[in-house]
Amino acid sequence: MTARAVVDRLRRTPAGRTAWRVVSGLIEIQWVDRSLALAAQIFISVLPVIIAASVFSGWHTAADTLSDQFGFDAGRLGVTEAETSDPSFAAFGVLGLVMVLLSGTSFARALGRVYGAVWSVPSMGPRDAWRWLAALVAVALSVSLVAQTRGLSRLDYAGRPLALLGEVAVWTLVWAFAPYLLTKGALSGRLLWATGLLTAVGLTAVHVAGRILLPRITANAQQHFGPLGLAFTSVSWLFVMSMVIVGAAAIIEAVADDDNPVGRYLRGSGGAPGTGS
Repeated sequence: MTARAVVDRLRRTPAGRTAWRVVSGLIEIQWVDRSLALAAQIFISVLPVIIAASVFSGWHTAADTLSDQFGFDAGRLGVTEAETSDPSFAAFGVLGLVMVLLSGTSFARALGRVYGAVWSVPSMGPRDAWRWLAALVAVALSVSLVAQTRGLSRLDYAGRPLALLGEVAVWTLVWAFAPYLLTKGALSGRLLWATGLLTAVGLTAVHVAGRILLPRITANAQQHFGPLGLAFTSVSWLFVMSMVIVGAAAIIEAVADDDNPVGRYLRGSGGAPGTGS
């Protein structure tokens, strides 16, 4: 049986048509390229916001976040709690936070282009710049909040399930809020929540795997390549996370475009941007 025959046979079944829509959608939006671009923007935009915000939250919060998300000891960056409490560092940190917030909107613009490509909605202009800033701050805060939910795992009996549920809840909120901001409310609530939930489940699964794999990977990378090894490992892991973010949106769009009960439910009475409704 030829590949074309297999595809034709697959597309004659409801599940096969949905799978084909998903694959086609991922190819159409250039899943890998957009994920790589988004990972780079997170590295140069979101992480500096977290580090600069340590002026207000304390370096230990930023250090816990970096350790939780990327599996390496933030003390290797050469910054200590004593240094961050110095008044001159604080003054620089406040200015630095303002600077990284303004420059860091490149991440939100890249994310907005992803949602624009997935849902076929117009790009935002300078008048909507506050949406870029709000999306950047929301994602940066959510990363720190997710690191804090890890403390729930220390509770007896239900600690680990609660920590996982807390992480899913934080990710769901932020990844429903981000597309709402960056599509200027063009998506229905069902599409937003479905996108948020699927993204949250994917990121939580990646995070669980990272807690096991990243400490060994980052230690090995630093041993062989020094600070460059840490940077390479961080960007690589951000690429995996970005593939989840971009892929989740594309999957929900593909499912919503289907003429089946799930698709009709997601579209709602008013249809959805970029779908055939």
